[in-house]
Amino acid sequence: MYRSRFIWWALLAAIALVGCGRDDLVGTYEDDLGLTRYEFLGKGQAHLTVLGATVVADYRLDGDQVLVTGPQGTLVLTRREDRLYGPMGLELKRQVP
Repeated sequence: MYRSRFIWWALLAAIALVGCGRDDLVGTYEDDLGLTRYEFLGKGQAHLTVLGATVVADYRLDGDQVLVTGPQGTLVLTRREDRLYGPMGLELKRQVP
């Protein structure tokens, strides 16, 4: 009986740890005109498409900030709910699949 409880609690702890490591940023974010699209693939990888040109970038999360590093340097985005905000009025909305 104690062994089954131990296994049950160990399983719950493992599930909780896996859930903590989930990257909830994964998905596609796009501006209203469809000119800019950021696709976050998970594990720190992203594809950035601006005016039809796509580059591969890395990203990391720091609180409510998303730091995206590509060939041109690092861009800091602020995450609020289902949107990302960047410099010069950039606003990207999460796209629903």
